[in-house]
Amino acid sequence: MARIKNVDVLGGKLFPSILRFGIPLLLVALIQTLFNAVDIMVLSQMANNNAVASVGATSTIVSLIVNLSLGISMGAKIVLARLIGEGVREKTQQTVFTTIVTAIILGVITMVVGITIAPLFLRLTNCPSEIYDGALLYLQIYFAAAPAIMLYNFGSNLIRVSGDSQRPLYYMVASGLLNIVLNYILCLIMTEKVAAVAIATAASQVLGAVLVLRRTLVMDNDCRLCIRSSKWNWRSFYKIMANGLPIGFSSSLYSIANLQIQTALNSFGPDAIAGNAAAVNIEAITGSIANTPWTATASVFIGQNVGADNKKRVKQSILLCGAIALSLSLIIGAVTIFFSAPLLSLFVDTEAAVRYGQTRMLYIVIPYVIAAFNGLLGNAIQAFGYSIFSTLNSIFSVFVFRMIWMNNIYPLCPTFHVLMQCFLVSWMITAVLNTVFFFYLYYGKFKKNKIKKMG
Repeated sequence: MARIKNVDVLGGKLFPSILRFGIPLLLVALIQTLFNAVDIMVLSQMANNNAVASVGATSTIVSLIVNLSLGISMGAKIVLARLIGEGVREKTQQTVFTTIVTAIILGVITMVVGITIAPLFLRLTNCPSEIYDGALLYLQIYFAAAPAIMLYNFGSNLIRVSGDSQRPLYYMVASGLLNIVLNYILCLIMTEKVAAVAIATAASQVLGAVLVLRRTLVMDNDCRLCIRSSKWNWRSFYKIMANGLPIGFSSSLYSIANLQIQTALNSFGPDAIAGNAAAVNIEAITGSIANTPWTATASVFIGQNVGADNKKRVKQSILLCGAIALSLSLIIGAVTIFFSAPLLSLFVDTEAAVRYGQTRMLYIVIPYVIAAFNGLLGNAIQAFGYSIFSTLNSIFSVFVFRMIWMNNIYPLCPTFHVLMQCFLVSWMITAVLNTVFFFYLYYGKFKKNKIKKMG
């Protein structure tokens, strides 16, 4: 196999570089989403709607953990991208070591806290009694893999920021294939199907973490993990957390705000929970093609070129990544809506569940271009080093607004349509605030050379 060559983020033709970097990210996100969807598909084939609903009832708290992990790991990516651009090698290596240690520590803390609060979460969201035991079992097994989830997310971001977006793709394929194989094998030999898919998911996360950790130890650039010659650095930790915690917190606010939405959703019964879970998986596929890879690519290209003070390349990175993300959002969203019924039928087996899924997609998939717009500007704001703006935005447009909606608007007309409309209006408010914050940073800070340095 030909040797993998890292993408030159700071030089060369920009559009081909963005494609070379972004397409592997697209494949990673798409494969990860498809592999995650396998849990639901296997359950729908080998169990019943209650098993599907059991996994669906855990989606909010699972998203909370994933978003927190990804958010904080973004802090490491932002810091490393800027340090690479600024050319400070020693600080880069200190930050790499601190990143991996931080991932392990946070993973252990998340595992202990998650397993402890799982029953409380299910009670707070009024999880239906017929799916409570399955949902609790799934959460407990999932949280047991939290250290691996943290290590994979932190480590893969570390690899990508060095310019290598291909190897995380290979690792995702390997872990995803393991997930599929174990899903079917364990569902065939175990009577508790929910536990079977949870164990398969946990095992795949562990494999991904091992592969990522191994790669960080043998890389031939400044992002290599040097255990013997590096040591924990409190300043690096502070920088990671200062940039990552606001992102993790703002991402977690979505899940926290959605707890009340999840409670209302549970009141519609297992068909609504299963249909919603099916729609979420389809939406994730849309996002993995049109949003996630290109906004993540923008983050790396903007971050490194801000560090190198290449203003022209920063502007071009924003425009090119934005054009790709917005165009794909419109195209993929239209296709997904057109085929909504057969797609949802892959995950659920009742007409009622399909109808609930289609209702959700009406308010989420059609206007998904707004989510792509928010992802682009949000990542640009974070790459400039002002993650606190993302937190302020999320506090108002997500946490506060969704609480207001659920306590004052939804009770006036407690239908599934009004419940889903909450997401759309929240996105629109987020877009307005992101636009204001972005133009302030771009023209008021970056163009005037007032962006703070990481080194």
